[in-house]
Amino acid sequence: MTSSHSSSRPDVFFENGSIPQIVWTLALPTIITQVINMVYNFADTWYIGRTGNAAMVAAANVCMPVFVIMAAVANVFGIGGASVISRSIGQKNPKRARRTFAFCLYSGLAASLLYMALIALFRPQLILLIGGDSADYGYIYSYMFWTMIVGALPTVGNVLCGHLVRSIGASKEAGIGMSLGGILNMVLDPLFMFVLLPPGHEVTGAAIATMLSNTVSLLYFVVYLLRHRDNPIFTVDPRDISFGEHIPGDVLTVGIPAGLQTTLAMVSNMFANALSVEYGTEAVAGMGVAKKINMIAFNTCMGMTQGVLPLFGYCIGAKEYTRLRKVVRYTAKVLAIYTIGCVIVFKAAAPWLVAFFIDEPKTIAFGTEFLSVIAWAAPLCAVSYMVNSLFQAAGSRLRALLLAIMRKGVVDIPAMFVFKSFIGAAGIVWATPFAEVVSAAVAVVLYVTFMKKLPEKAA
Repeated sequence: MTSSHSSSRPDVFFENGSIPQIVWTLALPTIITQVINMVYNFADTWYIGRTGNAAMVAAANVCMPVFVIMAAVANVFGIGGASVISRSIGQKNPKRARRTFAFCLYSGLAASLLYMALIALFRPQLILLIGGDSADYGYIYSYMFWTMIVGALPTVGNVLCGHLVRSIGASKEAGIGMSLGGILNMVLDPLFMFVLLPPGHEVTGAAIATMLSNTVSLLYFVVYLLRHRDNPIFTVDPRDISFGEHIPGDVLTVGIPAGLQTTLAMVSNMFANALSVEYGTEAVAGMGVAKKINMIAFNTCMGMTQGVLPLFGYCIGAKEYTRLRKVVRYTAKVLAIYTIGCVIVFKAAAPWLVAFFIDEPKTIAFGTEFLSVIAWAAPLCAVSYMVNSLFQAAGSRLRALLLAIMRKGVVDIPAMFVFKSFIGAAGIVWATPFAEVVSAAVAVVLYVTFMKKLPEKAA
């Protein structure tokens, strides 16, 4: 995807080229972005792990759910907006797409300021709620200040802009902006953790590096949007905001399930951390490391399905249902091959993968056991991600909402308590593949019934 694609006729890109070519043009930059962001997430854990301080590793892991809720805020307006924008392009209605872009951009930034205010007001109470204890309280307090108070606007803003820019097919440009922050974070991490700040402040250093990196990413998007003001969809003019044409309702009814899915995933992690505390800091750290490794599978699947969402939306808006089916089949085939490979590698190399992050025997033992279990969830999560992405693109609100709460929240949190009571610490992670089985089964049923209602050819 070159910038010329994003300058005048977004619909031309979606209409031309073979399905594999368009899918990979859209998905590859998004996957690369997810991988780079994963690597910088790994870098935080790896650098902090070099201290040999399990409390620091635990603090970073405990903070992650609350940090990622900012991504949920961005997803409400980013994924909700991308769905409405791509369908509007398919319907040959660029004016509605532009008004949607403006509404989502400014609403998302306003929501980030509200989140910042809530964290500033309730930080002490929140730390205890998410599983912080006396050993890691100070580290968590500092991390929250830099990433969720000072860094709220750039963190939400760069993810939000990535979704909105990608909605017209400008996946490469969106990927550059989001990857820029990840690459910069990896450079700034050791500088702030081990050079600029004194020993004992490594968590604060990681937090400052994250905040600065996200700020640079957001500035990239601001410059990019200003340079592409000739685009019929892109706008930074608040006068383009519209509360008519059902835009707020259409955005939020798709976006809220998308944001809820991210939020529930983090709530699930909070419960997992809280339930692991009784087994020691090493168990919490091992849980965090295992989940980070498993993100290689989960986030790559998420990257691919988010990447093709605008193509799903365009096909639905243009009523090109035969083409839509071919896109779904091709994407499913790629995801199946990849996730099965992940299961094999994770199970075979679990001890070495965990030891890469922290060389502490008890943490390695917990992490190895946990990773061997949650590895089974990868192929199942691919099914749920892809079907949910299709429903988001289609504006199928109830189906998207049902899948959002099935994967995380309704099934896995009760299962954690039940399985833990029978098999201890391992039971906390067995809840993940169990919930993915249930969710994937529901996703398949919903997908089949949804596709049966679409004619083979456009009317």
